[in-house]
Amino acid sequence: MNDYHHGDLRQGLLVAAHAVLNEKGVHGVSLRACAAKAGVSHAAPTHHFKSLSGLLTELAVIAFKDFTAALRLAYDEGDAKHTLQQRLQTAGNAYLQYALSEPELFKLMFSSALPDHSNDRLCEVSGQAYAELTRVVKPLCDERGITGKESIEQAELLVWSTIHGYTHLSLKQMDVHGVCDDMKAGMPPMVILGALLQP
Repeated sequence: MNDYHHGDLRQGLLVAAHAVLNEKGVHGVSLRACAAKAGVSHAAPTHHFKSLSGLLTELAVIAFKDFTAALRLAYDEGDAKHTLQQRLQTAGNAYLQYALSEPELFKLMFSSALPDHSNDRLCEVSGQAYAELTRVVKPLCDERGITGKESIEQAELLVWSTIHGYTHLSLKQMDVHGVCDDMKAGMPPMVILGALLQP
């Protein structure tokens, strides 16, 4: 067994949980498997996490922070050079690429009941990710004269649904056929969605 110092065991278990998740998928993760991967006794995780849900909730919190940072970087890198539509496209691509690079973590974040989705910290960071993805929707609405609060919220939901739906379908495709050329090309042009909805 590895001799973890008190302050290192928590981080070691989170790293181990991520590794087990990648190897076995969400349904293959257990406290015992994480303890074994970390090289500690099967009872060690309970010193830091009361349950498997507690461990995976913390892992999801960290993942959402990283996910939000990836979206923010995608926006900021194109801030001065690109139109709002191009920046949204770039963020959509970042959303997809994060999921393709961390498919099991992405499934844990969005499709698993194991994390405690009522946890205050998890609610906060998932909300931050949503806000980051949709941050240019209001300016886009302003450009088009859409000013109603409800209409802007519906536009945000439509953008998220489109990007998240395509990403989810891509993960399903990847599970069966691996990464295909369409995924490598990134998110389909978001401008097509806008063109379809023009009156």
